[in-house]
Amino acid sequence: MEATLVLVLVLTILVGGMMLALVMGYRSIEEGRSQLATELRAEAGRAADAIAIPSFFAWVDDRKTTLPTIAFDDALLARLERHVRAEQAVVTQFVRFPSIDSLYRHSDSSLRAN
Repeated sequence: MEATLVLVLVLTILVGGMMLALVMGYRSIEEGRSQLATELRAEAGRAADAIAIPSFFAWVDDRKTTLPTIAFDDALLARLERHVRAEQAVVTQFVRFPSIDSLYRHSDSSLRAN
């Protein structure tokens, strides 16, 4: 009788402790979710304020400054085209004759800033 009572008491404490751990874990998860939701609402409010300020999507007439003129650098464009063609030649060579050497081979052209 006493052994049964001790066993029931130990099992009650064990199950109670497990339930307490589950409840505390659930509370911490829910607190984290509510904190994340609060941060997301604050971020959405900042995004709404940023959208309300006319800047990138504003009409050209509303801006005080003039738009910059866009000029293409033909030399840079030609250099980029040569580089792409050289890389394409290396890829074509690998596709036709696959090997480890041709897989890791670099083309002769490079696009480093001068």
